[in-house]
Amino acid sequence: MVFVLAVGIIVITLIAGCEEGQVPSGKKARLISAENMQLKQQLQQREIEIEKLKGTHRKELENQKGLIERCQREKKLLQEKLSGKFEGQLNEFLKGMGEEARKLREENESLKLQIEQLKAELEKNVVPM
Repeated sequence: MVFVLAVGIIVITLIAGCEEGQVPSGKKARLISAENMQLKQQLQQREIEIEKLKGTHRKELENQKGLIERCQREKKLLQEKLSGKFEGQLNEFLKGMGEEARKLREENESLKLQIEQLKAELEKNVVPM
């Protein structure tokens, strides 16, 4: 009988212990639930931050694309100006060279005439021997 009484006390103690374990389990469940809610809120905040950063990144990317396009247009314009300026200078140089070549040809013809005239005078003035 003492044995049955001891077993009864142990069973009652275990049942009481299980009930006490369930109470903290309820507290634990509430704590886990509260922690889950907090984590969900943090996750939502991070998602909002990510979306904001994506928007900022998208705007910055569009800005950079605009700058690149503007730089390419300016580069093309400068190349055209430089090319036009170079061609203009080259044309001026060639025009000057052509003019100088024409003058040299005229001078050459004039000198040839003078040489012919001097040869003719020299032949007149030379006494045959």
